[in-house]
Amino acid sequence: MGVALNTGIFSGLDTSKIISDLMALERKPLERLEVKKSSYEAKFSSYGTLSSSLSSLRSSLSSLKSSSFLSMSTTSSDTTVFTATATSSASEGTYNIKVNNLATSQSIYSEIFTSEDTEVADLTTYSTQKLKIQVGTGNATEITIDSSNNTLTGIRDAINSATSEVNASVVQDSPTTGYRLILTVDSPGSSSRVTVSVDEDNDGTYEESAETDTTGLSKLAFNATYDASGAVTGGTTNMTQSQAAVDASLTVDGLSLTRSSNTISDIITGVTLTLLDDSGTATPTLSIAKDFSAITDNVNAFVTAYNSAAGVARALSTSAEGQSTVLSGDSTARSIISGLRSEITNSYNGKSVASLGLSHDTEGVLYLDSTILQNALNNDVQEVIDTFDSMATSLKATVNNYTDYMIPARKSGLTTSIDRIDDRMLSLERSLLLKEESLQQKFTAMESLLGQLQQSGDFLAQQMESMQFLASGRKS
Repeated sequence: MGVALNTGIFSGLDTSKIISDLMALERKPLERLEVKKSSYEAKFSSYGTLSSSLSSLRSSLSSLKSSSFLSMSTTSSDTTVFTATATSSASEGTYNIKVNNLATSQSIYSEIFTSEDTEVADLTTYSTQKLKIQVGTGNATEITIDSSNNTLTGIRDAINSATSEVNASVVQDSPTTGYRLILTVDSPGSSSRVTVSVDEDNDGTYEESAETDTTGLSKLAFNATYDASGAVTGGTTNMTQSQAAVDASLTVDGLSLTRSSNTISDIITGVTLTLLDDSGTATPTLSIAKDFSAITDNVNAFVTAYNSAAGVARALSTSAEGQSTVLSGDSTARSIISGLRSEITNSYNGKSVASLGLSHDTEGVLYLDSTILQNALNNDVQEVIDTFDSMATSLKATVNNYTDYMIPARKSGLTTSIDRIDDRMLSLERSLLLKEESLQQKFTAMESLLGQLQQSGDFLAQQMESMQFLASGRKS
């Protein structure tokens, strides 16, 4: 917009207001475009909201598919001994499970050192030495020991930085004796025993005779042999085992089994056991049963998502009395309402979901009669699963058509329309600017002309007065 003029100096006109009023008339087409653009933007946003609610509905359908619809519940008669979870692949049944012993992780500790900063390796001859740590048959980790880390805390930090399989710590043995380095393996089981090898002369060969004695860095050497219980029986044992690495042992319906972990998922199909305590003598039971409550929860979650999507479509497209909505009369929104309702009222393999407790009220809101659903489950659970699975498959295809094709097409069309309006508005803004500048120039020119005319009039008036004065003088 140009700079507004003040009230006309010569004309006495309020030129600023005149230009403002004229431009207000000129801006009417632009204002109409702004209103139309706002309408398109509101529709675009509404389609986004509608698409989001339909996406949530689609997500809820996965819980109605046969692969996840039927859940299995587990009950441990003593949850201090073990707990369990089950997937839909588990079968109903009862199992007697005795936990003989838990799987444990190995811990070893060093001899006592005077302080945390005590030097461990003798670097007098070889200024760089090596530790190699290996858990079970896994990859070994080499750690360089030199003057930068040759203390208990330095070696602890170097080990923790180099490997995640072993946790190193330094503890005070007692206030009067000193400190020890402790290594604890993260993974339990007999296959996760730790080996600590030393290369003091840095020649690449570990566990030479001088590297297994109890001087210098070899104080940390540990490559033990074990008996069936995990107790150390020999080998290089310059560190001491404080906890043995043993497998979990349990008896399931009289069958003795061992596993390397206390979390076990390969004994009973579809069931994961978590062993917690091996101190008792009792044999708790594990019961596995169909979990109908989970089915009801899944259907209720679907009902909520359905009503949300249908409710959004109704709110955006259905005009209230005397009022219009953003998508009033929109064919896409109306088709979504009818399409969702149609999927619920259809029959699948000769069975309707209404017979399973799903139906609409007079307002089109879906609800679940859990009593009807429970009776259907008690009568034929597989038929319920198959019916919901078929409905979910069909409804997902319908929702996909809306979210992947129809709504994106409408949003694309709106985007094109908005872009065209933006171009037209930009062009009008330029025209209005030129129009306002032209009006300002014209009024400025008018005021200038009026000023010149007024000056000429003043001059003529002066001349007339002079002539009258001269004439009156001659008469006297």
